[in-house]
Amino acid sequence: MRTTKITLLIIIGFLTTACHNDSNVSTELQDSGYDAALFSPSPQFKNHLVAAFVVPTDQASMSFQVSGIIEEQFIYIGDSVVKGQELFKVSNPSLAPQINQFKSEIEAIEATLKQNQVEVRRFKNLKQTNAISQNELDRLTNQRDNLLASKKSLEAQLEQAESLFDESYLRAPFAGNIAEIYKEAGEVISPGEVILVVGGITSLEAPIFLPAFLHKNLRQGDILEVLYDQNPIQATIKEISQTANPSSQLFKVMLDVPIMHGIKSGEKITVQIPEEIGEFFRLPIESVIDDGINQPFVFVIDNNQVIQSKISLIDIEGDEVIVKMPQQGEVEVVTAGQSKLSPQQKLIQP
Repeated sequence: MRTTKITLLIIIGFLTTACHNDSNVSTELQDSGYDAALFSPSPQFKNHLVAAFVVPTDQASMSFQVSGIIEEQFIYIGDSVVKGQELFKVSNPSLAPQINQFKSEIEAIEATLKQNQVEVRRFKNLKQTNAISQNELDRLTNQRDNLLASKKSLEAQLEQAESLFDESYLRAPFAGNIAEIYKEAGEVISPGEVILVVGGITSLEAPIFLPAFLHKNLRQGDILEVLYDQNPIQATIKEISQTANPSSQLFKVMLDVPIMHGIKSGEKITVQIPEEIGEFFRLPIESVIDDGINQPFVFVIDNNQVIQSKISLIDIEGDEVIVKMPQQGEVEVVTAGQSKLSPQQKLIQP
């Protein structure tokens, strides 16, 4: 099938070379009219194209920590927000009375404590003259300690209630765009229920999922070529899983994608993953002779003699072919003018 592919891509006047196989034709040419170049085998890579979608590096699903009714909505899908900007407001009628109750109880305890401390000082003075017993002094002291403990507990509850009250506003955790909104003004919500999703705008990333034969040669920090709307971008591998997903048997790799060419969250990119396929020759496609019947070959110049060398096609990339040849090391391959040469032809040095 690959031979047929070459046949479609290469149209070489093979029939015009047939006459050179006649034994009556001179094996020496004064003006050969061919072009040749030196080639050596080298590690070759095959590029696999993997589709991916970019997402914000910072992304937050936001919710209230209190139940209530959404009172106000300040933003809409697609809006840009800055860090700390108010997004939603929720109303919980029970919070304010609860805070007031805690404050009243704390004030009452403080008044009792003030009176208790006066009594404790007076009892200590009376104890010095044995006007009261130690038990009476201990009772007042224990009462003071219990009041202090109650005050501390109420202050903790007040702090928590005030914290929840402050959370009646949902604020942006970072600069970004509103990606999704799940609730609107007037709806009842529960604690922890997701209201919206905010995506950051300062950096992007893209997850890709690869089989083991592509994953094994990648390392954290490697740079991969990415295409976005036909524009090249260099993405860096920031995370690489060493464990495959049990169901898909694919490894997750996370790329850090720079913001270039107007790329936005949710858009598609194409990632080029190189696979090393071995050490082979890379030749211009026009150097290959193929009539669609015989095994394709190239002409090699060895010691001023034309040698017909069969090749095995490994891959085609643009106007180049990756081939396996019997020769090792540097080889002179005819790249044009093959019709003026024949196998075993002896060339005259200029």
